[in-house]
Amino acid sequence: MASVPFPDVSLPPRLAIQTVASIASQAWRNGGGTTRPLAEAATGDWRISLADVERDGPYSPFPGMDRQSLVVEGAGVELRNGTDTVLLEPGRPAGYNGEIEWQATLRDGPVVALNTMVKRDRFRARIVPLRDDMLVATGRFALVLPLHGRCAWRTTDRTAATLLASGAMLTREADGPDLSLTPFSSSVPGVAAVLVLIEPAAPHFSENQGTRI
Repeated sequence: MASVPFPDVSLPPRLAIQTVASIASQAWRNGGGTTRPLAEAATGDWRISLADVERDGPYSPFPGMDRQSLVVEGAGVELRNGTDTVLLEPGRPAGYNGEIEWQATLRDGPVVALNTMVKRDRFRARIVPLRDDMLVATGRFALVLPLHGRCAWRTTDRTAATLLASGAMLTREADGPDLSLTPFSSSVPGVAAVLVLIEPAAPHFSENQGTRI
């Protein structure tokens, strides 16, 4: 994954900051929207993207993949396949089978959605809306994206925090340092920032103390 640190920020190894606007949009292969690939594995086993869904239509199937989506702008999307229905709503991550050809219906106009896609036998993804302080342990790829606010971050071996503004994103490779995150909401309703984690599909046992993930 190519990412470019901001020149005025001294970053620890395995961390990078990049503006979302610097990533070129790509047309969906079904013509229903565009996507910005925020991060992806060179092997194609996982991908994180930000998509503009412009009209109703089918979602392209991806065999062997699991998907998650979080609507970050717009009213939402309804996915249907026969009697199965998945609602993609603002502020609520939803998971669904990526190999099904879902029919998407916009609820009230176009939306922007944060999406993950992982090969289910190798990885799992989690989209976590940030509302409180959080410690992100090493051992999994992490992406931090401010949405309707900002997010302060620091590595646990540093006392000074750096503020990540809307329009930028922070990525940490799986072998990078622990991260401490503090979201700051703005006057605009919605999730201040979101954390995306990509980790091995093998069972993972982590502390659950409300502030560690």
